[in-house]
Amino acid sequence: MSGVATLQGSNQPNKNEISKDASQEKDKVHRSKSRFRRLIDKYISDDFVAVTKMKAWEVLGFIAGFIILNLKAIFLLILDIYHLIIPPEEKSMTNQLVVVTGAGQNMGRELSLQLARLGAKMILLDIDEKHNEMTANEIRDKGGEAHAYTCDVSDQEAVAYVASKIRKDVGHPSYVFNNAGTYEYKSFLAHTPDEIKRLINVNLYGNIWMTREFLGHMVQHNSGHIVCISSVLGFIGRNNVVPYCASKFGVKGMTEALAEEMRMERRSGVRVTAVHPFLISNISDVSPNLKFPWLFEVLQPSDAAARIIQGVRRNQEEIFLPEKLKPLMVFSKALPRKLRRLFGDYMET
Repeated sequence: MSGVATLQGSNQPNKNEISKDASQEKDKVHRSKSRFRRLIDKYISDDFVAVTKMKAWEVLGFIAGFIILNLKAIFLLILDIYHLIIPPEEKSMTNQLVVVTGAGQNMGRELSLQLARLGAKMILLDIDEKHNEMTANEIRDKGGEAHAYTCDVSDQEAVAYVASKIRKDVGHPSYVFNNAGTYEYKSFLAHTPDEIKRLINVNLYGNIWMTREFLGHMVQHNSGHIVCISSVLGFIGRNNVVPYCASKFGVKGMTEALAEEMRMERRSGVRVTAVHPFLISNISDVSPNLKFPWLFEVLQPSDAAARIIQGVRRNQEEIFLPEKLKPLMVFSKALPRKLRRLFGDYMET
């Protein structure tokens, strides 16, 4: 029995061995932790920490910028609402040199007469010499100042010649109203090549050539105003007016781009305004077939001219005629094309 007891006792580990094994295990764990720490230190270097901090600052910068952007947007929205309630002060037109193209008849004539009544010195351009001179005489008879020039605004050389003559005879204009335009209502294939060229040349190039001649002096002195008559058909395309739409889309694009160019060049004193009429009486013989005619009123030239002048004097970048068209145009552009067509068809009888 004693031999058995001795044998069993010899198989049991003593305290020293247990302590030694525990110490070895601790050393293994310590070495393992040390390797892990070295591995972490290897990858979490100073560069890594620097990059992480930089990205954190970028995120904070993005958040701060986004907050500031939204505050600015809210401010501009409040400012627009404020100006709807309390319109900005209208600029004086007294003794301002003002060019109006297409001044012989219709809206051009009304623009010229009303601007003259406000004290502007009028420079009238039209391809129709007779009617242009009649408008000038009407202004003179009422005590105003008017200078009449016969000019085809679609002809770049003719525009350059008349512009140099204006600068020599009268001076540098402060305002240019690009009003001259032409209109054809028929299917695209029914338009002759000459008709298409005429539409584009008068409606689009006429704006470009006139603006190009007088903008330089405005930019140099950071003062002046370019006004271009576009159309609602510069927002939406319709049948039977394809070349006309092309020209008016061009005018809208030109004014938007030019306004942005003046902003980026910090020429805040040079204003650019686009006018988007629906229909103005006497400009065309087309009567719209609308289900809700009260929503899209056809304006008389005198009313249209008054609203345009008011908007220009308030430095509006866009003028819609009638004004209720603005939210409709913005809404329509946000819709898919099929939905726009659906609403368009619904509005027509």
